[in-house]
Amino acid sequence: MNGGAAHGSSAGQEPPAPGGQSHNRISGGTFHGPVLQAGTVYVTPPPEVDWPVVVGDVPAAAGAFQPRAAVRERVEAARAGRGTAVLTQVLTGGGGVGKTQLAADLARDALAAGVEVLVWAPARDPLTVLRLYAEAAALVRAPGVSGTAGRTEPDARRFLAWLSGTGRRWLVVLDDVADFGPDGPLWPGSSRHGNGRVLATTRQRGAHASGGGRALVPVGAYGPAEARAYLAQRLAGAGLPHLLDDGADALAAELGRLPLALGHAAAYLVNRQLGCSAYLELFRERTRPLEGVLPPDADTERYGRPVTGALLLALDAAQRTEPRGLAAPAVRLAALLDPDGHPRALWTTAAVREHLARQRAAAAPDGADPAPAPAPDGGGDGPERAAGRRRWWPGRRARAALPPVPPPAGPPPVSADEALAVLSVLHAYHLVSVPAAAAPHREVTVHALTARAARDTDPDGWESRLAVAFALYELWPAEEHADHRLSASLRSSTSVLEEHLGADRQYYPMFLLHGRVGISLLHAGLHAAAVAHWTGAVAGLSAGAVAEGDPEWIATRHNLAAALELAGDPERAVDVSLETARVAAERYGPDDGPTLSVLDVLGTSLLAAGRSAEAVALREHLLSRHEALFGPDDPRTLGACNNLAVAHDRSGRHDRALALWERVATGLAAEEAEKAEDAAADTPRSLTLRLNLAVTHSRQGRPEQARALGERVLAASVRLLGEDHPDTLTARAALADFHAAAGREAEAAAARAGLLADAEPVLGPDHPDTLTVRGDLAVSYRRTGRTAEAVALAERVLRVRLRTLGLTHPDTLLTAGNLVNCYAQQGRTGRALRLAEWVLPVKRRVLGAEHVGTVTGRHAVAVLRIRRGRTLLAADPARAAADAAAALAVLGPAAGPAVDDHELLRGAAAELLDRAREAAESPGAS
Repeated sequence: MNGGAAHGSSAGQEPPAPGGQSHNRISGGTFHGPVLQAGTVYVTPPPEVDWPVVVGDVPAAAGAFQPRAAVRERVEAARAGRGTAVLTQVLTGGGGVGKTQLAADLARDALAAGVEVLVWAPARDPLTVLRLYAEAAALVRAPGVSGTAGRTEPDARRFLAWLSGTGRRWLVVLDDVADFGPDGPLWPGSSRHGNGRVLATTRQRGAHASGGGRALVPVGAYGPAEARAYLAQRLAGAGLPHLLDDGADALAAELGRLPLALGHAAAYLVNRQLGCSAYLELFRERTRPLEGVLPPDADTERYGRPVTGALLLALDAAQRTEPRGLAAPAVRLAALLDPDGHPRALWTTAAVREHLARQRAAAAPDGADPAPAPAPDGGGDGPERAAGRRRWWPGRRARAALPPVPPPAGPPPVSADEALAVLSVLHAYHLVSVPAAAAPHREVTVHALTARAARDTDPDGWESRLAVAFALYELWPAEEHADHRLSASLRSSTSVLEEHLGADRQYYPMFLLHGRVGISLLHAGLHAAAVAHWTGAVAGLSAGAVAEGDPEWIATRHNLAAALELAGDPERAVDVSLETARVAAERYGPDDGPTLSVLDVLGTSLLAAGRSAEAVALREHLLSRHEALFGPDDPRTLGACNNLAVAHDRSGRHDRALALWERVATGLAAEEAEKAEDAAADTPRSLTLRLNLAVTHSRQGRPEQARALGERVLAASVRLLGEDHPDTLTARAALADFHAAAGREAEAAAARAGLLADAEPVLGPDHPDTLTVRGDLAVSYRRTGRTAEAVALAERVLRVRLRTLGLTHPDTLLTAGNLVNCYAQQGRTGRALRLAEWVLPVKRRVLGAEHVGTVTGRHAVAVLRIRRGRTLLAADPARAAADAAAALAVLGPAAGPAVDDHELLRGAAAELLDRAREAAESPGAS
């Protein structure tokens, strides 16, 4: 403006009234109005900025908000040590975990701590972010800002430039970022004075979310204490604290402690005047959809969407992410598995890959799923696979032996790489979790409410259930010992699937999977669980299409009998086997194959119950019938001969057992020689037989023969079955027993220590066979003077057996007796005596008064009483006399079987009693 001067008026001064002269105005550094060559220009100063500047609507605090101390500590820890780079933190978590509420609370704290600029921007829509940035630019008087509607993006960028240079403290919150790429919201870049901060929330956690210097801060559900505190405060605030009853913690756990779900549940409790326990029962009704128990009208905190929608909000974006079209069917499969973890390998099974391919093809916009190939005629054992129809297999005979029928031809299955890639997509969007450090075969987890929401919205629920059932069966290891952790994971996921199936579990292929679970429980040594499983299976037989005496009926009852035997209830096993034998004889006749098989199982139950004479008589009858029906050298006859040998061996008739086993060995050698010249030593059956022979040699006092034969069996077992096979481990255990029987305790201890180290990873630490090896090692350590180690091992075994089997199981009683010996050798006579007297009444009740275990238990009590009485004799003859009398009482007048020191103990107790009485009567005795 040549020849002119610009004078800014002082605050409050009015400019001259216009009188024919032009009035110029300067706003934001720009002249507005006609440009004059001369004259005075009056400039109106902009109004003062009202600090702090807050743009956007910060959500109000939710009722009973929990401060999330652990997450806040991680957020605050990252604020130290930054330079000119903007501290950018991304709160990442699944739907409903409270990310937005936590960010809002942090924003309010920042304002209270002196932040002068706060922008809260809903970031799912990048245009909304630009608009709010432009609004903030105008409010802070950023240089060059136009303030006009058509200049939103330039004004937004001027605001970011202003942030980078200002000395004022600022915070930008980008809530619910869905896109971290170029199409997403603008992010502040730098802060010259180190006083700027960006806080974002998102459901994503992939590499794109942590790019650009962003730090991810995981936000999960509430902890147990936080969840209970939320419910307590929420209900107390409503004047209904009595609704917080004993079911509160269980309810919170059932809701996965998800803040969103807890908020809806608390509102439901208040509105319906319902206690936590009553609501928990309602919530656990699987037939109710999620929105029936967490209804949208319970959104008192204004989350803005129902629970189902909140949990699955990211699913559409995941569905559009490569590999496209797989996220939705994949999360619905995951929803049917154990939420605490299932195997990642499940996703590479053919069943899963084919299902994903069919679902993707069905959802494709250019057409529906190709029609399945027609089923072949006469294939009554195969399921129908047409979409939308339930499959029921009417032919249920001997079904435990049938593998699932593969699905018909359809679209090509997705590749294994694609199936694993969709897992990564689901993980990135917080729909499942696949942590880097996960327990083996528990790599994929899903929040229980996310799973329920996915199931509620699955239009092809039956197809998903079928795919999961086939996949679990396909992944199940052929040999249970191959990976006990995989089997455990598959069992838990099968249990979850069965819950969702309800009555439909009787259909194909679920009954096959149910049988696999039962056999797996037996192999895993989970005997109580196996009893419950097979008891339920037997009860279910009458409700299904299985008639009494059908092969499946017989097999299911056999498995129940085996579970009862192993669980320490052999008498019930006998009852089950007797009923099975009665039905089989009526249906098939006394000499038909099923009847003979059932009678042999009855013999096993009788042996387990200690009814050896009955077992021997029954198996002698069975051997004679096999010889008459099949001849002396038939494999079935040799099997009956072997089983009779077992009965004789268990009854103490080792010479008869040895003769029978030698007969079986001769017959097997001839049979195998017909197949191949070297086959006799290379079959599992012959190895088992030869190991039985070795055991008999040991029991008959021929340890060298036993060891030599055992070593040959072990070498052949390693070659044939592998080092980790249970039969190989059994051979190693027998060889260690042979060393101990021959008095080579050091060798036995070394063998058992090595066996324990190898068996535990294969079988698991609490498997019954692992516990047996650990208990045997304790015995070896005690005998070689390593008493402290023996005590530690025996105590550990006893704790596990008390927990898993109970005190009345024979194995538990045996372990308790071994621990008594360890304590006694350690000099802890009082502790040994207390344990011995605690278990002795149980032995009498469970084993019987004349059982060798009961008799040795009586003798242990007597020995410990005599030992303690002798130490008390000088100081307290009265107590010594009481111990001696108790020893005589527990011994009784009769000697037990196979016990040589009964009379010696009675004599020692009587001598102690006489000496104690004399000492008590002598002058000076107290």
